Amino acid sequence: EFMLRATADADSTVALEACEFWLTFASLDEDVMGNDMMEMVVSLFPRLLPQLLKGMVYPPDKIEELMEANALDENGGADRNQDMAPVFHKSRTKGHHDDDDDSSDNDDDEMDDDDNEWTLRKCSAASLDALSGLYGAQSILPPLLPALQEGLGHTDQWVREASILALGAIADGCKEELGPHMAQLHPFLLSQLTAPESLPQLRCISAWTLGRFASWAVDQMHAEGGDTSLVGRVAEALVGRLLDRHKKVQVAVCSALGVFVESAADLMAPYLDPIYRTLMQALQMYRTRSIMVLFDTLGTMADYIGPAIGEGNLPGIYVPPLLKHWNEIAMENPFDRSLLPLMECLGSSTVVIGMNYQPWALETFEMAMSTIEACTLVFAHEEDALDADDEMADPMICAVDLIDGLVEGLGPNIAALVSGSSRFSQTFPNVLQNLAEHIIPGVRMSVFALIGDLARQAPALIEAGLPNLLSEAVKSIDPTHPAACNNAVWAIGEVCVRCGENSGPLTPHAPELVQRLIAMLMGNMLDDDGDPVTVPGLAENAATTMGRLASVNANFVAPELGRFLTGWCEGMSKISNPIERRDAFQGFVAALRANPQSLQQAGGGDISGVMTSILFAIVSWHIPQDDMSGNLLNGAYGFQPFPSEFGELLASLRQLVLDLKTSAGNSWSQIESTMPVNVKRLMKEVYLI
Repeated sequence: EFMLRATADADSTVALEACEFWLTFASLDEDVMGNDMMEMVVSLFPRLLPQLLKGMVYPPDKIEELMEANALDENGGADRNQDMAPVFHKSRTKGHHDDDDDSSDNDDDEMDDDDNEWTLRKCSAASLDALSGLYGAQSILPPLLPALQEGLGHTDQWVREASILALGAIADGCKEELGPHMAQLHPFLLSQLTAPESLPQLRCISAWTLGRFASWAVDQMHAEGGDTSLVGRVAEALVGRLLDRHKKVQVAVCSALGVFVESAADLMAPYLDPIYRTLMQALQMYRTRSIMVLFDTLGTMADYIGPAIGEGNLPGIYVPPLLKHWNEIAMENPFDRSLLPLMECLGSSTVVIGMNYQPWALETFEMAMSTIEACTLVFAHEEDALDADDEMADPMICAVDLIDGLVEGLGPNIAALVSGSSRFSQTFPNVLQNLAEHIIPGVRMSVFALIGDLARQAPALIEAGLPNLLSEAVKSIDPTHPAACNNAVWAIGEVCVRCGENSGPLTPHAPELVQRLIAMLMGNMLDDDGDPVTVPGLAENAATTMGRLASVNANFVAPELGRFLTGWCEGMSKISNPIERRDAFQGFVAALRANPQSLQQAGGGDISGVMTSILFAIVSWHIPQDDMSGNLLNGAYGFQPFPSEFGELLASLRQLVLDLKTSAGNSWSQIESTMPVNVKRLMKEVYLI
């Protein structure tokens, strides 16, 4: 009761302190909250939730400030400090990696009102969001809807704006239950976005809330009796506001378009022509943050819509203006940080446009190489290389990633592109070598991704420098820098695939490589302080590369197989990519054939445990990715068949299982007795045991 009264205090400082109580409460782990506590807070909702809604309305002094800023924007005012948000490069990691950092930050734009100050408005919205996520619609909507409906219909635009913010805040927690109301609410949001008389802040929050309900709009396309024109109408409304004169509206609408594209994906294909044409018009008028959000949105379109962005004349609408803009900015300052999202969006686009990108490929390649060249000169003049940081290297990293995008998009044709560059065809191998040796881990991370893709698509481009590149890649297998380590391991694996049975290029590096891979497989990697390091995805990549190395020459791996056999099995069982999994198992079988005594060495005498590890790895081929439950082993039989395209490997694994049974002798009965019932059936039906 005290906190509730304080949340309504006339002193905004007191109200903010009290409001944070509700946010903190809603953020507690559920096991900390007792039922009595939960029910007590629910009993306050009829008074608390309308108060939170009131707290979202801008105070009079802030409204006055915003109106002045609106007038400044109308007259083309200069950028303010808060418009100039810092820009950070987004890394590209190959193979298996942790995806937790890949989430979009577009959803947070509603909290970036005009500064970074933590306010009662922001806290009220965050509290409502958290409470709706905790309690759900049944507890939230009955006490909130009357006040929300009143606010949405209010004649005061600032009250309407706050009510739309509240609607967006409860979108995640109450989306399904709000469905019956969306037939009225969605057109209302569109009207608030497009109405000429709407305040800029009203347009901003309407765009953001439309993004919060993007999945609902997309669901209507597939629902029986749903509105199949809804995606087009939302796209039209958002595109119609892209050329707004107010910078905050530009940012909000462009961000909302990106969020909407993530949900709609290729459903956006029919509307791409007007979208790209309008975005290129916006490119001419946007500045600072607006233009960087525009580039992010273009990258999102490439990532989520896919090859449709490269069809017909579409690339001709947006690629030339982007390259022109890049060239103009780079002429003034090649290190302008607005070029980072520009290079990123071009990199994403080249991958999905593919061969249709060829008219602009040489220009793109040479501009990227020029950026690398300029950055290299800066680092060369840095008095103390240890003072260099990732931010200095970001333009170089983005340029390398863009070249990698060209490799993925053009495939083997990248070789002709590089040789056709009068400026860089001769220096390209040396540039790769210098990048592989770079002091900044982020640079090495990106160049190893590029080297791996070149090994797959155009090995001739790295053949001459391969000894040095492999040496640097092996040195970079260092858990202190997980992303660079991950990509180095992946790149070496791709080189192994390209080598086939030609072990010559790998022979000088194999001993040290195997030792480093063993440490990854057995969890023995240590940081600079000697503490164990665990990096998600590294064991899987190590298992793949170890298998690919063994497929080139089993004797690279076989002599020490007993040291890491069980760790290799565990790593193989986690590989999700079927090609990488196949390569890992093929190499494993070859290494085991070359050193069958490793079975005894691995278990310290416990051959049953070693065989169980091998069998578990084999069983992992049959576990559906969406079903890791314990019932799979003893419940209804749900193992999936072995992939039909890998018949040769299946025959090899059948023979391996048979040989294991033979070599186990009397111990096999003990191994079989511990098998779950469905594993026994699998062994009988698929592996003929």
